[in-house]
Amino acid sequence: MTASARLSELADLKIDSFSKDALTAASMVLADGKNPLRLVFFSVSIRILLEHVMGTLAPSDDVENCSWYKKEPERDGPVRAQRIQYWLQGGLTDAFLSSELGLDPRPLRSRILRSFNRLSKHVHARQGTLISDLNLQDGEVAPVVDDLVDLYTAYFEYRSALIGPLVESLDEQAVGDLMSETIQSLDELATHHGIEEIYTEDTEVVEITSSWVRYRASGAIAVSLQWGSNSDVRRGDGAEMEKSFPFHCDFVVPTEDPRKLDFAEIVSGVDTDSWWSGWYDG
Repeated sequence: MTASARLSELADLKIDSFSKDALTAASMVLADGKNPLRLVFFSVSIRILLEHVMGTLAPSDDVENCSWYKKEPERDGPVRAQRIQYWLQGGLTDAFLSSELGLDPRPLRSRILRSFNRLSKHVHARQGTLISDLNLQDGEVAPVVDDLVDLYTAYFEYRSALIGPLVESLDEQAVGDLMSETIQSLDELATHHGIEEIYTEDTEVVEITSSWVRYRASGAIAVSLQWGSNSDVRRGDGAEMEKSFPFHCDFVVPTEDPRKLDFAEIVSGVDTDSWWSGWYDG
C-alpha cells in the first residue's frame, strides 16, 4: 500500500474533522508525483496535524491536571512530549498502561517527536536543500507515515484494551439503569409506556480526560406506547403502538481506577427526536 493510501485510511478513522482534513491533504499531496514541492507540502500538512494534536487536542490546563504531569525546568507549561501523552492516554499513567494493559507508550511518544522534528527541515526547504527526487522523497516520507499509523493504532488499541473486560458489565448496567429509571423523554410521548426490549449495539470509550474516563453503551430500546387507559383501549377510545428509539448510557469513572464501575456516575438518555420530527414544521 502506498503512503498516500495509508494516510487516506487514517483519515477514515473516527477522529476529529480537522485531523481528517490534514491527513487528507497530506495524502493528496503524496499522490501528486509531479509536484516539485511534494515533500514540503506533505511536511507542512503533517506538522499542522501534530501541532493540532499537541495543541487543540491537549489543552495546557488539562495536561497540567494529570497526576503524571511534572513541570519541566524553565518551561512555562507542558512540553510536546507531555501533550502527546495526554492526547494518547489522557490522565492514565504509564504504570497503569504497563501493569493493567501490558502496553508501553514511551517509545512511540519519542518516535512521534522525532518525526515532528524531522519534518522541520523539509518545511523550511530552500534552494539547494529541496529534495526533488521521488525516491529520496519517499525515503523521508516512509518513516513518518509508519509513525503516524502506529500512533493512531495505539490510540484506538489503548481504548479497546481498557474497555475490553468491561463490555459485559457495561451492557448489563446500561440495561439495568434504563429499566429502573423514569425516562422523561418517553413519558412525554404517551399516557403509558412499557419497555419491551433493550438492545445494546456498541460499547466504547468516548473520552479520557485528566480526571475521568467516559464509557458509553448505546443501542436501541423497544417500547410499547399507550394513549388512554386499558378500558379506553378496550372500548376503542384509546390507542397502542410499538416503537423503537436509540439510547445511550454514559459511565464516568475516575482515572485513578478506571475499571471500577462501582464508582461510576451514570447518565442515560433516549433520543425521541424522530417522533417529533415534522410536528412543528411550517
